[in-house]
Amino acid sequence: MKRALIIAAATLGFTANVSASPLPDFPFINVTGEARLEVAPDKAKIQFVIRQTAAKADAATDAVYKQGHDLMQFLAKHGVTDTDVDAAQINKEAMYKDYQDRTITGYEASQPISVTLNQLTHYVAIMDYLFKQPQVFSIQGSFDSSQREQVERKLSEQAGADARQRANHLADAQGVKLSTVFAITEGTGFGQLAGDFGFGGGAVSYGMLRKSVEMADAGPSLVLPRHITLHKTVNVIYKITP
Repeated sequence: MKRALIIAAATLGFTANVSASPLPDFPFINVTGEARLEVAPDKAKIQFVIRQTAAKADAATDAVYKQGHDLMQFLAKHGVTDTDVDAAQINKEAMYKDYQDRTITGYEASQPISVTLNQLTHYVAIMDYLFKQPQVFSIQGSFDSSQREQVERKLSEQAGADARQRANHLADAQGVKLSTVFAITEGTGFGQLAGDFGFGGGAVSYGMLRKSVEMADAGPSLVLPRHITLHKTVNVIYKITP
């Protein structure tokens, strides 16, 4: 029994030592490759919230229904179909006199709505309509490209080539050679792997695919952006040899 306990203790100690050293047991170089391209947007998504208040819950809810109906009629005139509109469930909240006095003074009904525009012809007119509606809030517009998938495929290749070039430069500077790829991933997906290897927060830079415009949002000026920037980041760990 005593001998069994000693063996168990030794095994646990060995496991602890292995866990305490998360870095690979071979020489390596960790690099980040990037690629970006400016493209003209041809799609947009508009998100906003219809919010109505009334003394009674049914009146507030009916007001949201009516405004939603009027909105759909307006959108239909500008080429937007029902399939282009995504509406969340209506939410109802009671309004109170103040934080201490919980007497109900009315009700608020709200509904988040998202509209997809497959072309930008009517973007300005729709945004102008929304901004002028008194009970429409949190209006946000974002732009995209219908060619995103094709562009992203090219950017992934360019980011991978950039990572390889950076790794070669580092290896040449240290008098070593690149061997095989140990790990590769895009964007932020490398975070857990880098954490397992014990890298600090500043050791690797991570990038996410940028779906919004680089310039400021269109805002009340209703100016369409001339371009959006698509961005790919590739993180690679190469084995190295002397």
